[in-house]
Amino acid sequence: MIRSRSQGCRFDFGRGPADDPEVESSSSAAGPLGRHRTIHGQVVEWIGRRIVSGELSYGSRLPNEAELAAQLKVSRGGVREAVKALAAKGMVDARPRLGTRVRPRNEWNLMDREVIDWHGQVAAPEFLNDLLELRLMVEPGAAQLAAERATPEQVTTLETAYEGMARYAPRLPEQEQSFVDADLTFHLTLLHASGNQLIEQLGRLLETSLRHGLAASSHAPGGVEATLPLHHAVLVAVRGHRPVAAARAMRRLIETTTSAVSRLE
Repeated sequence: MIRSRSQGCRFDFGRGPADDPEVESSSSAAGPLGRHRTIHGQVVEWIGRRIVSGELSYGSRLPNEAELAAQLKVSRGGVREAVKALAAKGMVDARPRLGTRVRPRNEWNLMDREVIDWHGQVAAPEFLNDLLELRLMVEPGAAQLAAERATPEQVTTLETAYEGMARYAPRLPEQEQSFVDADLTFHLTLLHASGNQLIEQLGRLLETSLRHGLAASSHAPGGVEATLPLHHAVLVAVRGHRPVAAARAMRRLIETTTSAVSRLE
């Protein structure tokens, strides 16, 4: 299991002046949310990320509408609509005179794209565990199907992605972005090559979280060295139309990744 960073150290989920209600935005009077997207969207994200990170934990009561509006320098209507959006995602329960409270995680819509993205952004340990378990159930089967159905073009894309990983691995962490891009391309291409549209759609839905999960695994001691040969084994099996070998190699790959990530402090 991945240990929570609240037990020893905190996850860095990208807080900065534009993300902190106690610090004025540098963009004139834009407030802590800045000007990068709709006010409604910014408020939803600001609150949602703090719920996912645990900063606003289960049962916590959010500041009232007027307090949040003043804190974030937005209209009360903007706050009201944001709370409605979060309630629709199952994350909060808003009741007249009782206020707005955070609901338990098992009641959230965990397949909502924004909720998934926030989990990836804050590197929530329980979500990374869930993601790895989901990958273990889905990707070996996808690899097996890909070995049966992959087109020559898809095999070429897998080869190029693997070559990119091999090229950038010795240059980590400086080339982390390029390495993760290649790693993500490998896994998304494999899901697409399965020929199963539901599996492909699942990959698209989880793309942001996959990216963050793959980045986390690249930080794990010995993780890249252990998993790079297994990526090659998956590639060879898919290219050789060996379904059982492809599934076996992918299962070993994800199990090895899980073991490596569990050692992250």
